[in-house]
Amino acid sequence: MKELLKYRDNKKLINILVTLVGSTLYSLGIKWFIIPAKLKTGGFTGIAQIIYGIIDNTFGSFLSYDLGVGIIWFIINIPVFYLGFQSLGKRFTFLSFLAVLNGMITLAILPVPEILSEQGLHNDLMLSALLGGTITGIGVGITLKVGASTGGMDIISQYLSFKKDRPFGHYSFILNGIIILIVGLFDSWIYAFYTIINLFISTLVIDKIHTRHNKLTLLIVTDKKDELIETLHKRIYRGITIIPSIGAYSRQEKTILMMVISSFELYNVLSIIKEVDDKAFTNVFKSQAVYGNFYKHRLD
Repeated sequence: MKELLKYRDNKKLINILVTLVGSTLYSLGIKWFIIPAKLKTGGFTGIAQIIYGIIDNTFGSFLSYDLGVGIIWFIINIPVFYLGFQSLGKRFTFLSFLAVLNGMITLAILPVPEILSEQGLHNDLMLSALLGGTITGIGVGITLKVGASTGGMDIISQYLSFKKDRPFGHYSFILNGIIILIVGLFDSWIYAFYTIINLFISTLVIDKIHTRHNKLTLLIVTDKKDELIETLHKRIYRGITIIPSIGAYSRQEKTILMMVISSFELYNVLSIIKEVDDKAFTNVFKSQAVYGNFYKHRLD
């Protein structure tokens, strides 16, 4: 039990650290590449950019653009935190709150490197869209990977992905379509075009990193079935089917454990298998579809 508690405590600290790193990357991608090029990012951050653009004449004299966008981003996230708390879990909501708070601070205080300004990178809209989309996508992806989010539409898209079992990026891109229309109608269709590229790249990166919706089937051949089952059940809440078997070459009795997991759980499962039985043979293959009682974790 002490080892299990230590494992969970260490994992909590790592998740918090990854959340902070991810939200920092997200904000840096916006501040260094998206904002200087006068592009819009997706989600509630993009909505915050649009809102601040409307009220800039009133508050621009005592609020910088970055700080103003950060504050609005945080405020409009408050109702969505409630949705996350009710539907996706306390842990998810806490980490998401931490991510948005850290992102707001990063957006407000960290400077843009002089080399980026000197090179005039903001004048190259394509490069700004590609770099901004890649860095923000990595930030959002690794944040989602540990069961958190950067707030706003991430929470809404995560909620829909959780309920409908479809890729996160699928919903995220649909929900961001309204931002593209607003940019095109009230700013410039050129900026809207590069915003589409930014969001497309970001979506691709997110889905490459965040693979919660993918299902994997594991066939584990082991001589330590009881110990392995006990350890897996302590750390991974998944069902396991025991299949008696005989080795074709050795003619010795073996046990095959079959289990279906989400792909983001694979690293933990393989680590547990190696820890308990380093001679176990594990076959991993992607499940095309899973029907029946496949448990979906709340992100607690």
